[in-house]
Amino acid sequence: MSDAHYDCPCMEKCPLHHAMLLIGGKWKVQILCAVANAGAIRYNALRGKLDGISNTVLAGALRELERDGLVTRREYLEVPVRVEYSPTDSCRELLPILEQLSDWAEARM
Repeated sequence: MSDAHYDCPCMEKCPLHHAMLLIGGKWKVQILCAVANAGAIRYNALRGKLDGISNTVLAGALRELERDGLVTRREYLEVPVRVEYSPTDSCRELLPILEQLSDWAEARM
């Protein structure tokens, strides 16, 4: 780790802690990967890719990811209303980091 992060646990505002607040939890990374791989995906299609997630958890995670600037929610005024989720530029910047983390974890499995 770089010297800038050496004292990270003691920092008043730890960047790694902030990152984990944004993407931590059981489902957020899986949601981000599914949205990014699809480019744009509807709610039910996304739920179908995430085995075992409840509607409440998915809806809450999507709201948080949208609030934090990682996904964009687009509502089409059709009957019935169609909603699609897309990755933001910030999400696309995160993907190579997640790929590196995946490679690191795979080497230890």
